[in-house]
Amino acid sequence: MKVLAVIPARGGSKGIPRKSIRPLAGKPMIYYAIQACKNAIGIDRVIVTTDDDEIALLSERFGANIIMRPQSLAIDSATLDPVIAHATEAAEKKYNEHYDIIITVQPTSPLVLPIDLEHALDFFRNTSVDTVLSVVDDRHLCWTINEGKPQPTYTARVNRQQLPKNYRETGAVIGCTRNQLKSGSRIGNNTSLLEIPQRRSFDIDTFEDLYLCESILKRKRVVFSVVGYPEVGLGHAYRATMLAHELVNYDLYFVCENKSKLAGEHISKHNYNVHYSPDGKLFETIKGLAPDLVINDILDTSEEYIKNLKSTGCRVVNFEDLGAGYPYADLVINALYPGSLPVPHALVGPEFFCLRDEFLYTPEPLNKQSVDRILITFGGVDEGNLTARITNLIAPICIEKNIALDIVTGPGYSHQSELSEVISTHSDANITLASSTSRISDFMYKADVAITSGGRTVLELASLLVPTIVICQNERETTHSFASEENGIINLGYRLDTSDVDIVRNIRTLVENDIARLHMISKLRALDLSQGKKRVISQITSLIKE
Repeated sequence: MKVLAVIPARGGSKGIPRKSIRPLAGKPMIYYAIQACKNAIGIDRVIVTTDDDEIALLSERFGANIIMRPQSLAIDSATLDPVIAHATEAAEKKYNEHYDIIITVQPTSPLVLPIDLEHALDFFRNTSVDTVLSVVDDRHLCWTINEGKPQPTYTARVNRQQLPKNYRETGAVIGCTRNQLKSGSRIGNNTSLLEIPQRRSFDIDTFEDLYLCESILKRKRVVFSVVGYPEVGLGHAYRATMLAHELVNYDLYFVCENKSKLAGEHISKHNYNVHYSPDGKLFETIKGLAPDLVINDILDTSEEYIKNLKSTGCRVVNFEDLGAGYPYADLVINALYPGSLPVPHALVGPEFFCLRDEFLYTPEPLNKQSVDRILITFGGVDEGNLTARITNLIAPICIEKNIALDIVTGPGYSHQSELSEVISTHSDANITLASSTSRISDFMYKADVAITSGGRTVLELASLLVPTIVICQNERETTHSFASEENGIINLGYRLDTSDVDIVRNIRTLVENDIARLHMISKLRALDLSQGKKRVISQITSLIKE
C-alpha cells in the first residue's frame, strides 16, 4: 500500500493573510503539517501543492516535495477535490510512482500528530473503506429555527455526556483511495470517522484561533509510558496518574503496550486517554505523539529503546529502571532500590518516593498501645496469592486475641474464590474484605499492624507509622533495601523461601510484644516521606524547561 500525503497551501488566503506560513509558536504554520506527515509511519511521500514561491521554498526546506498548481486551481472559488486530484496525478508522473491511498492534511490544523495519520491508515489496511475523515465529538444542547420559531434538536435535556454522539468534521485530515479520488470526490459511500480529541481539533480560520492554537502549541507534550499486568501489578499506573495530576499545565498522553491493558483501564478511569501499542512497539507509538518529554514507568529498559527516544530530541525520565537503558536517560528516579544506580543523574532513596495525596492529608497516626486491628494487603494483583495464605495463618490469632482483620485486594486480584473459602473456614473471625478500594489510606490509618509485599505499599504504610511485616512477591522485591529492620520494618524475604512458622512467629511478636512494636514506630517516625513527590515534580519540570 503506497501512500501519498498532500498538503494544500495557496498563497491567497483572505481571513488571515498568507496564513499557511504565518509564524506560529516560532515556526511557519505549514511546518507542523509537514512534520506530522514525515514522521507518520506508512506515508511514502509528502507533497505540498501551492501556487506561491515562498510557500514552496519553505515547504521544500522543511522536507516536503513541491507540486506547483495552475492559477485556475488557486482562485477563491476552486474546491479541494480537483486540487488534490491534480497534485496526485502530477506527483505520479513526476516521481514515476502509483499511490493507493491519498491523505490530505490541512496546514491550518497544526495540532495533528503523526499517530493520527497512522490511525487513519489503519482503516485502509484493516477495512475496505473508500474514505476516512477526521471528526470531533461535538455534542451539545442545540437549537434550530423551524417555521420562524426556535426549536431544540434534542429530545431530552440531559447532561452533554448523555446526549447521542454528534460528530463535526475538523477538516484536518481526509484520506481516500486512489479509485475514490478518480470519481471526482474524495468522499465515498463507505466512509469511516477518525475521532480527534477536542483539544487538537483546531482548524485555524480567525486570528482568535491563531492565538489560542499558539498557546496550545507552546505547551510541552509529556508522554507517560506505563506497564501494568498481573505479574508486575498496578503500582506503576497508580504513580503515573498521580504525577499526571501534578503536571496539568502540560499536554499529557499515556501509552501502554497491549499486554498492559490492566494499567490502561486504571488510567482511563482517571479520564486520561490511553494509546495502546503492539507489544514490543512502544517506541513507534511514542514517536507518533511527538513528545517533548517521556516518563517511563515500565521497569527495566533497553539501551536501544532509550537511545531511540533520545534520537527524537525529547528528554527521558525513568522510574525504577535497573536495565541497560538507564545510563542513557536524562533522569532516573528510584525510591525502592537505593545505591543501585551509580550515575550522577539518578535520584535514589525513600526521600524521592511519591506519596499520593490521600497519604499526605491524613490525621496524626493513632499509634495505640495495643493491637486491635491488622491489615493484609498485597497490591493490585497479588501474584502469589499471599492474601489467602496469610489470612489462613493469622485468623486464629485474631480470634484468640479479639483482633479485627481488614483484607484489601486490588483490581487485578484473581483468587477471589480461594480467599472466600479461607474466610468461610474462620467464621468466628472479625474480617472485613474490601476490593479495589480508592481509600486504601483509611484502612492503613486504622491498622495497628500490617502485612504486605515488598513494593511501594511499604513506604505508604511507613508514612502512616504502621509497624509492617513484608513478604516479597518476587525476586526483584527482595532488593528493596528500604524494607529493613533499620527503618522499623520486618522483612521475611521471598515468599517461596518463607515458612508458615516464621510468619506466625513474627506476627505473634508484633501482637504480643508492645515494646518491640513501639520501637519500630519510633524508627518510622524518624523518616520524612512527605516531600518526595514535590522533589520529583521539581526535577521533572526543571528538565522540561531546559
